[in-house]
Amino acid sequence: HHLPMPCNKIIFLYLKGSNDPVGIFELVQVVGNGTYGQVYKGRHVKTGQLAAIKVMNVTENEEEEIKLEINMLKKYSHHRNIATYYGAFVKKSPAGQDDQLWLVMEYCGAGSVTDLVKKTKGNCFKEDWIAYICREVLRGLAHLHAHHVIHRDIKGQNVLLTENAEVKLVDFGVSAQLDRTIGRRNTFIGTPYWMAPEVIACEENPDSTYDYRSDLWSLGITAIEMAEGAPPLCDMHPMRALFLIPRNPPPKLKSRKWSKKFLNFVESCLVKNYLHRPSTETLLKHSFIRDMQNERQVRIMLKDHLDRTRKKKGEKEETDYDYSGSEEEDDELNEDEGEPSSIVNLPGESTLRREFLRLQQENKNRSDPHRQQQQLKDQEKYKKQLLTERQKRIEQQKEQRRRLEDHQRREQELRRQQECEQRWPEGKAIQRKEERCKEDKRAVEDERFIVDGQRKSEKNAKPEPVRRENARKGSVVNVNPTNIRPQSDSPEIRKYKKKFNSEVLCAALWGVNLLVGTENGLWLLDRSGQGRVYSLITRRRFQQMDVLEGLNVLITISGKKNKLRVYYLSWLRNKILRNDPEVEKRQGWVSVGDLEGCVHYKVVKYERIKFLVIALKNSVEVYAWAPKPYHKFMAFKSFTSLHHKPLSVDLTVENGQRLKVIYGSLVGFHAIDVDSGSVYDLYLPTHIQGTIRPHAIIILPNTSGMELLLTYEDEGIYIDIYGHFTKETVLQWGEMPASVAYLQSNQVMGWGEKAIELRSVETGNLEGVFMHKKAQKLKFLCERNDKVFFASVQSGGSSQIYFMTLGQNVLFNW
Repeated sequence: HHLPMPCNKIIFLYLKGSNDPVGIFELVQVVGNGTYGQVYKGRHVKTGQLAAIKVMNVTENEEEEIKLEINMLKKYSHHRNIATYYGAFVKKSPAGQDDQLWLVMEYCGAGSVTDLVKKTKGNCFKEDWIAYICREVLRGLAHLHAHHVIHRDIKGQNVLLTENAEVKLVDFGVSAQLDRTIGRRNTFIGTPYWMAPEVIACEENPDSTYDYRSDLWSLGITAIEMAEGAPPLCDMHPMRALFLIPRNPPPKLKSRKWSKKFLNFVESCLVKNYLHRPSTETLLKHSFIRDMQNERQVRIMLKDHLDRTRKKKGEKEETDYDYSGSEEEDDELNEDEGEPSSIVNLPGESTLRREFLRLQQENKNRSDPHRQQQQLKDQEKYKKQLLTERQKRIEQQKEQRRRLEDHQRREQELRRQQECEQRWPEGKAIQRKEERCKEDKRAVEDERFIVDGQRKSEKNAKPEPVRRENARKGSVVNVNPTNIRPQSDSPEIRKYKKKFNSEVLCAALWGVNLLVGTENGLWLLDRSGQGRVYSLITRRRFQQMDVLEGLNVLITISGKKNKLRVYYLSWLRNKILRNDPEVEKRQGWVSVGDLEGCVHYKVVKYERIKFLVIALKNSVEVYAWAPKPYHKFMAFKSFTSLHHKPLSVDLTVENGQRLKVIYGSLVGFHAIDVDSGSVYDLYLPTHIQGTIRPHAIIILPNTSGMELLLTYEDEGIYIDIYGHFTKETVLQWGEMPASVAYLQSNQVMGWGEKAIELRSVETGNLEGVFMHKKAQKLKFLCERNDKVFFASVQSGGSSQIYFMTLGQNVLFNW
């Protein structure tokens, strides 16, 4: 078992029991993440020679396929610009577990071009270095292409350097094929940024074709990567990039500092129609490659740079955050971390890709402006009617509320009398009552400032069970053990003792706990025990937040500049538990894009895609979540210089086909067709004088994303996404709400100064009222299942948090 040298035949061993690759090779350290496995620096035990070893899990069925592919590896890796494959082992695992495939190849100690350019000042190489590297890559490609092998995955990450500044290609055609075999189980987006337009077209349309020249497009993109530190479109969501590459003109170098020869070389590689793209041999004769001055000098300089970079690397590498998030549990995603492959036709992920593609197709049934104007005319008639009936509606609602309030007062009196009569109940009843008060007992002042209401029965509406989200296993900070109060049938409101000395602006549930954002910090309210409050971040304003537990992140609008920041939950957890010094060293958050001046955002999940739509000062941005290895929200589409400044924003998918942004402004509601970019007015409440305040945009369930309830001022109207009214009724609040929220029970809640109202989303009818003891301003924070959290704002800016438990067994029968 001596380490075979390049001239030897490849060895393919089935190793059982003691006959194990671990005895022949030892793994020294992880040097990278391959697409489907980790890459190790390894050592041949007998000779001490270094090798790179890619370790991946394979099933028995895949082993046969892999044998054939490995024969190709040994055939074509004998070239000085291709990393030599030494051999392959299958390390057998116990029954029921996947075996491990070890691929052993030449070790290139200086790492990849991508790693090196990122560590180079200005994130770019000198032009003669780029010429040298491109020439060596072309020589390797000429060898493969002469043997009818397409590499299929040329990018900086697959161009490696040895310590002597030699250039070697890895992961060519077969290895890519092999990644593909093993990749069938992975729903993997991959990196499309280097992919040739014809390869992408081939994925979209099986009739189109491509040839070896697709590698030359990828080389052109790699040249840009060496010149600019990253490929074009690298900030774009991979699925958006896949869509744009075949449709955009070929990318160019941004800076004017480069020579004409270099600019022309890149242009020659990036000819969109591959039939007109020059061949590998032609590009080797290009003056940028052919007229390279003083090659020896270039290699000396490059080697010197490699040595210096390695010394620095020894000192301290910047730690990128390690994500310990399980991907969304309800997405059947098995996302392996690792350097993504550019091969994007894996069956599992093609569904994700198809979803993205469908949402980006240029559908022809555009909403024409003529039709839009007609709708606005129709709306005007309707608004005159709204205005004439407005006063009548307001009176009706006030009367309805008065009736409910009177009824509630009588109920309360009755209850007080009964309580007085039963002053001395049996011991069991006391015990039951004590159990009921257990949850949040010490955390909560038992201030029931509500009067139990009554469900209206004019329509004899049948109560329906409250729809519940599945209880999720959360990444919970268990500061204290939980104690759960038995469910009560009637709603009640309680108040936490903690007084925040600045205004509470937002909150989000994290497991059982509540994260609270104020004017000057982020806090954690432990709801499971003493109601302790932990300070997590100080001197930073938190305006809006949501916990995405499946992704292990907290998304926020925060700071002086209202940036969109994503915090890692593992970092926040460590702020309380202080049990992971590794986590403490890392930066706990990243910004989404360079977005500043964010006003409002909404996370919208459609199929398996998570969109993030953001309202900025006068624009709307759409981002989408890119799974590992990116593990971040990436740009999808941008709509700038809107006529009306967006204040609130949402996203709907019309009939599963077209994305529409819906946003509210000071004059009304507007829509953007994401595909065509056309912006149109959806509804302008011109019957109300002056500016309006938009509240919640509610996309009605079971309407295929087509119907909306738009709430503003003290009204709400039912409309479709093209501006047609869908219901004659108007939702009319009994008083002007400061805050409006949609609840999972398909109800809408409004917080007024005198009372909280609960209304049916379907009909707009009043279903319950909670009177305040004294007039106060309240603000909705968040809700889950039957709990609704909101905050009061007292003069002087101090705030307290309340929670309401809605009835469980009957639909809010109070």
